[in-house]
Amino acid sequence: MQDRGALEEELTALSAAVRQRRSVDLFLRAALGAFSWILVTGVCAKLLWDSKRTPIFFWALAGLDLFVAWDAVRSFRAARANLTRELRLEARVRELRDALGVDA
Repeated sequence: MQDRGALEEELTALSAAVRQRRSVDLFLRAALGAFSWILVTGVCAKLLWDSKRTPIFFWALAGLDLFVAWDAVRSFRAARANLTRELRLEARVRELRDALGVDA
């Protein structure tokens, strides 16, 4: 078993890292991006439906639509990766607290 000082140092270092919950911000960004993507897709569909000829600004909106969808997917994947890392860190913090007898 490791000495108590090393375990306490590791617990202190991990406790600071666990407080940073970047996955929450990234999931929020992904949700807002998905909502924006749905709105812009609706505007693009309405433009195509109501116009006899495709308006010139449709292509700019379609490009924006693709970018927003790509950003939402990228943010969601990053959030999942961060969540996995955060869960591993929290599990290690629990192990350290049990080993040190902090939550007796």
